[in-house]
Amino acid sequence: MVSKYVLGFAVSALLAAGAVAPAQVTRHRAAIGPRGGSRSVTQTRGNGQFSGTRQAVGPNGATYSNQRNASAGHYSDTRTKTGPNGGSVTTQRSAQPGEASSSKTVVGPNGSTYTNQRSAANGQYSDTRTATGPNGGAYTNQRSAGNGQYSDSKTAVGPNGGTYTDQRTVQNGQVTNTRTVTPAP
Repeated sequence: MVSKYVLGFAVSALLAAGAVAPAQVTRHRAAIGPRGGSRSVTQTRGNGQFSGTRQAVGPNGATYSNQRNASAGHYSDTRTKTGPNGGSVTTQRSAQPGEASSSKTVVGPNGSTYTNQRSAANGQYSDTRTATGPNGGAYTNQRSAGNGQYSDSKTAVGPNGGTYTDQRTVQNGQVTNTRTVTPAP
């Protein structure tokens, strides 16, 4: 039977010689604050890849998390924050050769929301934004561009039911603009 000492020495010798070098390295750190908050960081590197996770919790209940990944021309990043009052913010970003996208979502403690989504690929670009209020009002804006064309539309709906729309397009040097207003019933 081989003793633990001899086995440990053999493994150490192989690692020192480079015969069994680790392909990935992971680091982890954690800390607790004096008032009860905590945070942790975990990172992994190797084989042309990277991933990292950060998490934090405040003594008041607020939280934060961040997840990142990168490898061979690909990148992604997701971040989430929540407040002690129930509000939250989430952002996501990703990129790869010839493409990029991002999104953001905000939720207020009163129920209001805001979203923004953007993407760009192959010379095309789009951007969509949406907001809703706690009283039922809503707003949407969509924009896109590419191949010599551009369009922009806006829609607003009031809490009383009134609506407003504005649509604009540009194509082959021609501009079209249409606006509509509908009063509340």
